[in-house]
Amino acid sequence: MGSLRLVVGPPNSGRTGAVLDAFRSLASQDPVLVVPTVDDVERFEGELTRSGGAVTGASVGTFDRLFGLVARAVDAPAATPLTGTQRRRIAREAVARTRLKLLAASASRPGFPAALEELIAELEAALVDPGTLAERAAEAGAYEAEIAGLYEAYTEVRDQLGRHDHHTLAAAAISGLRANPDAWSARPVLLYGFDDLTAEQLELIRELARAAPVTVALPWEDRSVLTQARGALFAELRDIEGASIERLEPKREFTASGTLFELARRFGESSLESEPVENDGGLGLLASAGELAEAEAVGAEIARLLDTGVPAGEIAVVLREPSASGPLYRRVLSRFEIPVAVQADLAATRTVTGAGLLALLEAAIGRRRAADLLAYLRTPGMASPNRVDWFQRRMLRGRLRTADEAIEAWVGDGETGRRGLPAIDKLREAATGPALLREAGRQARWLAEAAIRREGVVAGDDRGLELRAGAEIQRALEELAELDLPHSPADAIAAVAALQVPMWRGPTEGRVRVISPYRARARRVAHLFACSLQDGDFPRRDTGGPLLSDEARASLALPPRKQAEVEDRYLFSICLSRPKQKLWLSWRSADDEGGATARSPFVDEVRDLLAPQLPTDTEERDDALAAEAGGRGLADSVFAPSDAPSEAELARAEAAGGLGVSAPADVESRIGMSLEAARRRITEERRRPGPLKLEPVLAQMAEQKVFGSTTLEEFAVCPYRWFVDHELRPRRIGPDEEPLTAGQVAHRVLEGLYAEPPSLEGRPTPDTLPVWMERAHELTEKFGPSLLPRERSDTAAALHRVEGLVLAFLSDEADTPAPFVPVPELAEARFGFPDSEKPALQVGTGAVHGQIDRIDRGPAGEALVQDYKTGAKVDGGKGMLDRGKLQLQLYLLAAQELWGLDLAGGLYRPLGARNDEQRKPKGLLRKSLKDELSGLRPRRNDHLDDEDFDDALDAARTRAAEIISSIQTGDIGRRPIGGSCPRYCHFQPICRRERGVPEEEPTREEEEE
Repeated sequence: MGSLRLVVGPPNSGRTGAVLDAFRSLASQDPVLVVPTVDDVERFEGELTRSGGAVTGASVGTFDRLFGLVARAVDAPAATPLTGTQRRRIAREAVARTRLKLLAASASRPGFPAALEELIAELEAALVDPGTLAERAAEAGAYEAEIAGLYEAYTEVRDQLGRHDHHTLAAAAISGLRANPDAWSARPVLLYGFDDLTAEQLELIRELARAAPVTVALPWEDRSVLTQARGALFAELRDIEGASIERLEPKREFTASGTLFELARRFGESSLESEPVENDGGLGLLASAGELAEAEAVGAEIARLLDTGVPAGEIAVVLREPSASGPLYRRVLSRFEIPVAVQADLAATRTVTGAGLLALLEAAIGRRRAADLLAYLRTPGMASPNRVDWFQRRMLRGRLRTADEAIEAWVGDGETGRRGLPAIDKLREAATGPALLREAGRQARWLAEAAIRREGVVAGDDRGLELRAGAEIQRALEELAELDLPHSPADAIAAVAALQVPMWRGPTEGRVRVISPYRARARRVAHLFACSLQDGDFPRRDTGGPLLSDEARASLALPPRKQAEVEDRYLFSICLSRPKQKLWLSWRSADDEGGATARSPFVDEVRDLLAPQLPTDTEERDDALAAEAGGRGLADSVFAPSDAPSEAELARAEAAGGLGVSAPADVESRIGMSLEAARRRITEERRRPGPLKLEPVLAQMAEQKVFGSTTLEEFAVCPYRWFVDHELRPRRIGPDEEPLTAGQVAHRVLEGLYAEPPSLEGRPTPDTLPVWMERAHELTEKFGPSLLPRERSDTAAALHRVEGLVLAFLSDEADTPAPFVPVPELAEARFGFPDSEKPALQVGTGAVHGQIDRIDRGPAGEALVQDYKTGAKVDGGKGMLDRGKLQLQLYLLAAQELWGLDLAGGLYRPLGARNDEQRKPKGLLRKSLKDELSGLRPRRNDHLDDEDFDDALDAARTRAAEIISSIQTGDIGRRPIGGSCPRYCHFQPICRRERGVPEEEPTREEEEE
């Protein structure tokens, strides 16, 4: 005779003890204890054998185990159920076989098959078959009908394959038990730790309750937070015929902290009016700035607990979504030498192995992009990082876009390509079907093992994860190969992209667990950290279901979806009830950039239950909570010595500001040796680049005699930037920047035009403009494609823009009446080069060489120096020198001294100007020739008296001489002009100067000291 006994009570009411006592008393009847997870199985088996005696004739398992036992007892059909990977592949096949209209766009997205499989699993667990759903959908609408069609297609594909899933096997077990309840032999069944059951599981319990004594322990009482979230389950079980109810009351002795006991009882019960609870130390608050700071604050508290003797297994960190933040906590706790187990799944593509395999598949059989091949080669263990760096440079500078182009470049290189790329060849040879899947699986295993072949390539803590990822991916692809379905390259890539890898597998004893609230339900700990309590994270914002809205679910008579706010309030109440000694609530008061973030309202609800009461004003309330909370701020780059969670962090604390605390002699000795080794590696000179001191280097610098004008300008902007760019000469990894390449093309075209003018006037006029434009087009076609190939859409567009700039400049020239005419012989006038007629311009202890774009002559022979700039902005006027501009003045001096020309002035011509104001040339002009120069529309401030004009040139010569002297004597310092680094400088990682923060540069004497 069967029965159903409900043991109900709130958290801390002794349900665990009641279930264990009942289980032990029924040991002779071969009872079955059902718990939510494998972890819980291990825990209860440990509890049952804690006294040292063996427990025989009994089973502890999950619901899957129970269904298997029932199926075996009733002789139901036995088969290996479809795995999650296989179910997603069948869902993908169902989508391909179904004609969709309303769902067509959604079905093309990568995550659709997984969402469909999840919905189908829910429908099967709710005992809704395809026929029933189709009948309901016919009345609901076209959208719902397409969902029903997909469900029907899924079952058809599954049945055609002759396969079963967990739900078909469960249905067979339930049906067999219903037909033959005596086959179960009245084995007692006990369920613990469940607060939610599917219709499928409930149906099994109903049938078991007819055949055997069944005990279900439920965390329930008539309280708002429990009733709203789980009241329906209690009602379902209570209404089963013959059910009896045993109610347990909460007991304080199960919780060491009276504060925690009261918080668990009062949370969410607005109807309770009672005095605020005094905090006996059972509740701690942590407010940190940024995710990393929060994880470090939690890790420091855990380290303190471990130091006081708390077992690691008695500490849990609860995250609403551990798959998202779990890797960060795993990394931080491991850094603090804390044993940790993150019990959550990680997307395979977030592992080195998964990301590398996906890149390999895309390069070999997918989109076949060069970037995919590069990503594969960058997978640790695949190739030398240095060689891949140089290959990336060749790839970018050669503008290689396809994988085949990149493969040819790699294999064609004598160093990098001597072994070819066998993985690519094998995958392409496999092509499709099971052979492709199995080869991809072998490559996954190879990648996982390759990542650890080179010592230090992958950190030790990650080795297990990478090996597990390789094994999981290979296993999943082997499972897919077993399905008699066509497997295209796209199917293989989609399967890998959708895979999840467990971050931890194995016993968690002796480790701090990082878990979700659902995993926390069946197990209490001494200390619990509820983390990432942010509004929008915990509680989440309700965004509805992925495929079915609440209205659609109602129209299909499906069970209502759990509302996010109700569900998360219940899950948070679980967090309140799980710790026995102390609970920490942790949130972020700011993000990693310092922007304010909103904490979870749950924090305020809990704090409002405690004394003293917080202010009602929002700002005052925030300040009061911040004063009560610990945590870490953005400025806390190191721990205070007394708070350091590990020996390594203690060493960092001492390096930052001294030890300040007493430590064991052996610890102090190890820290001292570690810091001394670090000091030897990082000397003062290496940390603060300054004047050069090595004699061979100084000798080489002193030998430099001739400099370009732009070189001197770069030094004027920042000596150290000049040194890195000009002397160290880091090679650009990608193609030259478009403005630089475009400038080269524009200069060549304009040089060709003015060196051999297409009209007698020597410059375009309104009448001759068409001829000049036609010639400009011819020259663009001559010089442009070699630098900006037309075969590439981006460079072709850039070349088109260059031609547009030149044509716009010629139009401006034609509309500018001026008596100054370009001298063809002085187009691109060179001086100071080995092949130039004119020598270098002598300046101080050195000289200057250069190439003047153009020199025009006026009616009286005055020279107007013009220099083209491809940008939209140029400089001019007396203040040019203060802004580091020297080129125009030095070119003017060269024209005067080397060519013997009388100067009218010099102008920068902005080719990239976008409006009339920007098109105005800027520079230095003699005011005495103002009328002759007016047609060029120069700025008024650029006209200087003859004395000021000459002084400006002399000042430029003096400054250039100073710069040359500094270069020759090695006086290289981090002295950006104006005291702040230019925004376009990318050398900060080399010079290590704080952006925007003035620094006292050491003098040579200080450096030598």
